[in-house]
Parts: sequence; structure tokens; C-alpha cells
Amino acid sequence: MARDNRIDSIKGLLIILVILGHNIIALDNANVINHGVMGLIYIFHMPLFILISGYLTKHPSQQSASHMWRGVGHIAVPLVIFQVLVSLRIQLMGGHFLEAMAMFPFGLLWYLLSLMCWRIMLYYTPRSLLNTPWLYLGIALVVSLLIGLTRLGLFLSIQRTLNFYLFFLLGFYYKQGVANTRLWHNNLLHGIIVIALLPLLFWLFPHCGNVMNGADHYGIEGLPEKIMVLTCSIAMSLLVFNLMRDNKWLRIIGKDSLFYYLYDMFVSRAIIIPIVLALGGPRTLPFIILYTLLAVVLMWCMSKVHLFKWIIHPTFKSKTKKED
Repeated sequence: MARDNRIDSIKGLLIILVILGHNIIALDNANVINHGVMGLIYIFHMPLFILISGYLTKHPSQQSASHMWRGVGHIAVPLVIFQVLVSLRIQLMGGHFLEAMAMFPFGLLWYLLSLMCWRIMLYYTPRSLLNTPWLYLGIALVVSLLIGLTRLGLFLSIQRTLNFYLFFLLGFYYKQGVANTRLWHNNLLHGIIVIALLPLLFWLFPHCGNVMNGADHYGIEGLPEKIMVLTCSIAMSLLVFNLMRDNKWLRIIGKDSLFYYLYDMFVSRAIIIPIVLALGGPRTLPFIILYTLLAVVLMWCMSKVHLFKWIIHPTFKSKTKKED
């Protein structure tokens, strides 16, 4: 099947926003402008990433159990490798290797563990439920709203997995033609929702980022905030999904989105940000964007070295002329 250039372009945009969001947090998210941009990014960047993951997932009827588990294994390999690499980095910085390994999955590696779970969950969903999409989506919606009442937190990414499963299903059912409705493509409605809710969210709930990340606890009184966040996240995700067009440069990054996602833990976190902090570099938004673009360029250069790709997956093979 031919690659969808538009989907790769969306992934390229999202991975840049992931890096930018992490850099804002690391350098200065107290600045009003930085905080506002971070909120805009976090309301949709991972939800849309997860929606695309569902979009790219085959229907269970189109693959065998062995094929599904093989795909899960391909995700597990970089998950384990980078958990070890991050733990080694922490050890070198004066921390403890075993303690870092126990923090599984570490940091942004939660997405890989959750992706494995989403694909397993989808494959083993009873066919009667899988073939009743609106009921399944409704159940996922209720679970997403209520899972924050638990105190699972970061433990094995369970809370995030259940919190964001709704977006995975939305992408999956859109690809199957079920969610491809007028409501999905109503960009005017999505835009009105975002314009109305996003400023309101930050006015009523200045710390709403705690709800956006999907791993924090909230009480019953926090449900209105969660409903607003979820509504705004869906609207913004669909708006970007619908409006985004193919872009050559974003597409190049999007094709290797996992590479950038994983190596940013070392490029931005271990190199660029420490240098900026040590030199007392400026932390206003234009400079943070500049640091982000620098990180992307460095990782693009790294992507040309087969060793770095081999580390992500030891079975990596050079492309043949036919694949090129």
C-alpha cells in the first residue's frame, strides 16, 4: 500500500510540536506567551498522534494474530532499548540505573507501551462490540472521562492508555469509513468550539494541563474540566486533521516520526537544553522555537546514519533501490 503523504505531513508537524512543547516545559512555561502556546499544543498534539495511530492500524479481520503480535513486538524492541539507554544516561548523571529502569515506561516512552496495548485491545475486542462502533466509542468516551477518578497515575501507562483509547478508536473507525461523517468534516463547528473553549479553559482552569496529560487524578468536581478538555481536544484534532495538506519538509520528518520522538530525549534533553541553561541563553518563545528547529536538524542528520536507526530496531536493513 502506498504511503499517504498527507498523513506523514501531519505526523511531521506533530513531532515538531511534541519537541517544542517539551522544550517550553524544560525552559520556561511560566511566561504567559509560552504557557499559552504550550496549552494550544497540548490540547491536540498527542490526541491527534494517537488518532493517526488508530487510522494506520489494520482491521482485525485483515490480519492474523501472529501478524498483530509481530507488530507489537516491533514496538516493544525500541521501548525496551530506550528504557535501558535513558536509565544509563541517568546513571551517568549521578542517578541510579535500577531506579530509572523501575520507572517503566520512562517519560515519553509511555506512548509506545500504550500503542502496544491499543493494538492488542482492538484485536481482541469481541466482534459484536467491534461491529457496533458507536457503542464502542461511547464506552471509550465514558472510560476516558472516568479513568481520571482513579489514582493509577503513571503506573505502566494504564491510565493514559484508557484515557486516550477514544482517539485511537476514532482514527480506526474513520479509516473504516464509519466516522467519516459530515460532523467529522465540519471545520466551522470545530473552529468555533476551539475558539470558545480554549480561552475559557485557561481562564476557569489555569492548571488544566494536569488533565490534558491523561495521567493525573481528579475528583468528581473535576469532570466539567475534563469534559471541556476532551471536547476541545477532539475538535482541535479534527480541525488540524482536515485542514492539513501535504508538505515536503514535514513529510520527510513524519516518515521517521518515531526516530525523532525517541532521540529527542537525548538531543534536546541531554544536549541543547543543558547548553542553553549553562550559558544563560534566552528563553522567550522565538528562541525556544529556534532551539526546537536546531534539534530537528540535528536529528535529521542523525537519521542519515544507519547505526542510529539500527539502535531503534536491530533488524533494520538498508533500503533497496526498489523501496526508494
